[in-house]
Amino acid sequence: MTIAVKRRLLSSALLAALAGSLATPAVAGEVAEGTVLSADNYDTLKDRTLDGVRIGDMITDRFEMWIRDYGLTMKLGKAREPELDPAYFEATEKYAGKATLNPETKKVEGYVAGIPFPNVSEDDPNAGYKLAWNHYYANPIMGDNWIAIGDTRVMEADSGVVDRFTAVSAKMLMEGRTTREPVSLGNEDEHANYLLVLTEPYDVAGLGIFTKQYNTGKADDAWVYVKSIRRTRRVAGGQSWMDPQPKMDLLNDDNQGVNAYPLWYKNWKVVDRRYILTVTDAHNPNEEYPLEKEVAMEPPYWNPINVTWRPQEVFVIEATPPEEHPYGKKVLYMDTDYPLMYHSEIYDKKGDFWRMWRQSYGPITAGNGAPGLGFIHTQAIDFQRERATYIDIVADKLNTPKLTADSFTPRVLQQAASGQLEELAQ
Repeated sequence: MTIAVKRRLLSSALLAALAGSLATPAVAGEVAEGTVLSADNYDTLKDRTLDGVRIGDMITDRFEMWIRDYGLTMKLGKAREPELDPAYFEATEKYAGKATLNPETKKVEGYVAGIPFPNVSEDDPNAGYKLAWNHYYANPIMGDNWIAIGDTRVMEADSGVVDRFTAVSAKMLMEGRTTREPVSLGNEDEHANYLLVLTEPYDVAGLGIFTKQYNTGKADDAWVYVKSIRRTRRVAGGQSWMDPQPKMDLLNDDNQGVNAYPLWYKNWKVVDRRYILTVTDAHNPNEEYPLEKEVAMEPPYWNPINVTWRPQEVFVIEATPPEEHPYGKKVLYMDTDYPLMYHSEIYDKKGDFWRMWRQSYGPITAGNGAPGLGFIHTQAIDFQRERATYIDIVADKLNTPKLTADSFTPRVLQQAASGQLEELAQ
């Protein structure tokens, strides 16, 4: 832990204690909404409850480290279920039982739309694989299409922001669509088209990757923009899912927790079912909200503020990447009702904790007028290097009619380089 972080903890201890003391218990042992959990009062509050669940049992070991060593504070609130598009659940019910998992190959057969395996038991020996396929096909914040603009900052624990740029991420689902006919677009082996590209400042505009993803395990097709010749070029896409995202502390595979064909991983295993604390009702990402209201402007500069952490039941999934992957293991925390990832804890090849990826979510209205869930910010914290990437979402569009299959071609990289791409997210 750095000197600046230690100073941050000492200077915030009295404030955290005062914040925690302002909320009195609603019932014996139960903390009141608004109670602030901090390094100063963690040992006092960990044996009390929130919504009947022991607080200490909802804090993973890595979050406890974050609280104790890096000054994370968490304002606590009662559980609150987010609202999703009814069409998502209608498709799940309509096609229930169509999808099956081949016990030998671990491949999905017969999938049409919605969540392929809506009632997974942690006792099922194939539970990990089923949950991985659920996320691959039916991540609820992606919908049929999705685009987001992120004001991205790289922070050092001692010195604060050291780099800043704008990134655009987008995805067009080519199968399993739930809001508009047809259910599938393109060829039957096409899964999705995916984009991650920087758009500002000018010297990095166009840096990124466009990929075509397939449901057969075939390697992604990939394209990049070559700024020196102002042309888009196809590149070998076989390893691109494991490559670092441009200038950030995460891989392409870390997007939304995991962004890979499930069988590229060696194994998926459910290791627990438990409660954790999550953020699902933060501010609307499409409304102006300054960064200083989202993250503490003090060491280590990446601690989220002005959000409420609420209990949520999750599956804990241990994912084992292939040998050539930079990571040794990912531990993923997925909602038990639908395949939404709240955070992942990432380990290196030696088994040491390396990084954390997490997102805060908030309610939005989708382009088709239905309720939806958008992500407010993404954090990728490299605890070994003591630096983080903080992506402040300034626009998040879900199921918007503006986005069609024709919008998602390699030429979007050139559009990004010339400043045209962000119009799609307005």
